[in-house]
Amino acid sequence: MFDSMGAFNNQFTPVDGGYLYYPSKNSGGKLVTADEYEQLAAGWRKVAGRRGMWKIVGIVMLAIIFWTTISKSLSLPEWSDSIMVAASVAGISAWLLWASFAPRRLVRDRPAMTPPRPVSETKRQARALLNWRFITFALFLSGIAFFGSLNAPERDFKSWAWLIGSGAMFGLYIWIGIRKFLDR
Repeated sequence: MFDSMGAFNNQFTPVDGGYLYYPSKNSGGKLVTADEYEQLAAGWRKVAGRRGMWKIVGIVMLAIIFWTTISKSLSLPEWSDSIMVAASVAGISAWLLWASFAPRRLVRDRPAMTPPRPVSETKRQARALLNWRFITFALFLSGIAFFGSLNAPERDFKSWAWLIGSGAMFGLYIWIGIRKFLDR
């Protein structure tokens, strides 16, 4: 559904002598050689490619089996299961963030070869990374959650959190869809 390899590769603009990489919306393009690009792409493929995703799934499954065995044998309270979930989410997020910031770490001390891109172009390129199937899927799920939370019989913290969060996501993806449609 979401092409992580395509999104990673689209961050680099081919030029003579390598690729231009823009570390942020306010910085100019910095040169990355073809060899460095290949190393970065191989590193990202290890983490977020098909094999990398299966590795993450395997590690999480082993962690679930290990934690279930430990918590059942030690009769830990139910709330302790949240610790395993939080640790898994934090670990996976840290691993993906570390890999995704590899290009920034590489070009940190390099001079800019080109001026910064206009903000409108940067936003348009970011929207281009999201395909219509992903936007439709996100709209569908956030819409179901939002309209479902409108019918909550009680207004406690959890129902308000779902209402506000899913409403924000639903509205955001409507806006992204409109802007992407107008980009054509």
